[in-house]
This record gives sequence, C-alpha cells and structure tokens, in this order.
Amino acid sequence: MTRAEGTTDPLHLRGEARDYYTAADGSGEVTGSASIRAAVDRAAGSISHLQVFPPVPEIESMVPVPAMSGFRSVVDRVAPQLRRARDLRYTLLDDVPVATLISGHALSASGAARVARENYAPTADLCAGFISGGVLMTSFEAGDPAVVTGPDAPALEVEDDPVAWHRMPALTAQNMRRRRRIDVSPGASPGVVAIDAMFRDSYVRADGVETVIHEYVLNADVEAESRTIVGCRASTRVLPWQECSSAAASAERSVGMTLSELHSKVRVEFVGIQTCTHLNDLLRSVADAESLIAQLALRG
Repeated sequence: MTRAEGTTDPLHLRGEARDYYTAADGSGEVTGSASIRAAVDRAAGSISHLQVFPPVPEIESMVPVPAMSGFRSVVDRVAPQLRRARDLRYTLLDDVPVATLISGHALSASGAARVARENYAPTADLCAGFISGGVLMTSFEAGDPAVVTGPDAPALEVEDDPVAWHRMPALTAQNMRRRRRIDVSPGASPGVVAIDAMFRDSYVRADGVETVIHEYVLNADVEAESRTIVGCRASTRVLPWQECSSAAASAERSVGMTLSELHSKVRVEFVGIQTCTHLNDLLRSVADAESLIAQLALRG
C-alpha cells in the first residue's frame, strides 16, 4: 500500500502471491503464483486501474468499481470461478477492500491527512475495537481521533528457511504492507490436516522504522475428507486498541464449519463486540487452504 511522497491519492496496491510445496527432504518447488496491481482514488472511493496476472479480462473490465463496500460482490459476480477454485488471484482480490481501509493509517500517522469525524466515523459495536466507551469510540466522540502506534516489527524471515517468503521490495517510509502466510501440513492424527496461518499489517515511520499495527496467528485442524474444521484457536501478537484482544476467542466459533462455507459464514455471522474484523479476514483466508489440501493429497 503505497503513495507517491507528499500525496494522498492515488493509493497504489501491489499484491504478490505464491504457493510453495516443501518435501520431507527439504526440497521444494513453486506450484502457483499470481499478482495484482490497482490504483485507488480514496477520495472518490473507487478503483481506477485494476490488473491481475495471469490475466482475467472480466476483472480488468470492472473498473471503475468501488474500492471497499461492494467490491467483493462484483468480483464474485464477474469471475465466480476464482472463488470456487480458491485461486491465488481471488486471495489477492479479496484483500483489496481491507488494504484500502487500513491504508488510511499511513495518512493519519504521517500527518498527510487528518481523519475528520464528519468524513468518517466508525460504526459503534461493529467489533471489539469499536466497542462503545472504548478508546477508539471515545476519541472520535471527543473530536480527536486517536492515532495508532505500534511496536518495532521483528523480521519474519528466518535464516534456515530462505524460501519461506517470496521476495518483496523494501517498504519505503510512510507506506504500509500486509503480509499473509498459510501453511498446510499433515496433522497429528490420521485424516487430519493442520493449518498454521498468520498475518501482519505494518507501517514504516518517517525515520525508516517499520512498526506493527495488527498481527494475529491462527492454528486450525481440518478433517481432510470432509474439509470440516475440528479445532481452531487464534493468538494475538499486536492489536491497536486494548479492547481488541477479547475477540481472539471468536475463532473457536468456526469449529464445525466446512472450508467451503467458512468464507461466507464469517462475513455474515461474525459481527459484534466479541469479534474482530481483522481476525475475520484471517479466518476467511483459511478457506484458501482447501486448494492447498488438494495439492497435498496429490503428493501423497
């Protein structure tokens, strides 16, 4: 999520995704890749340029299209095959609305634009962080919206696994990045697959220090044949408001759901002060594990 220095629009979104298989002996291979480029006019709330690779003509013909509310519905309508296949391109497109939303942090943190209450007000009790009487809602009601600060971001890369993350360009000052990882492996019990997922939203301050705004880890156990979630637990690493951490327990509500219904059920049912919109994004992304489980089965 980047902008040219000194500007507020357009917001440039660049997304890269990769599937990677690691064998028991440590060797590996890329089994799929995709990318996305978009230009967002946040003032108008619309996308003026959208391109995915491998190309999908129906997607590129969508523009102009709303960047947040309604975007996913349009994608589902014009290219339903992407969601059905849990295609990497769908994974990237599904993150466009939330990436657009959280990119506003860079504007407020850098002082490039002040979030005025008359232009935006969070919906009370939409999630744990927006609880009535909480830090965020109280600051908005007082006319002085709080600006999130976060701890320094430790490296996610590890020396003994250099291909664990695909290459990414350095993140420049006053810009943001969302990093996702979903690992699928044989579970501890026969017929069960283990899912280890995480995401991090980070922001680079003017002094070049990268800071964490959101970070969750999620572990789930899935029955391989039925694709039913039999266990799920979320752990918080970094969250912006003190009220947010109470939402971690909501991940357990996904137990009993199949991966194919997880995506839509989370969007409809996981609302209110016991939930977190960012944890919901992570839960919904776990549905993408369905295609990885299929790849794992083919490998024996």
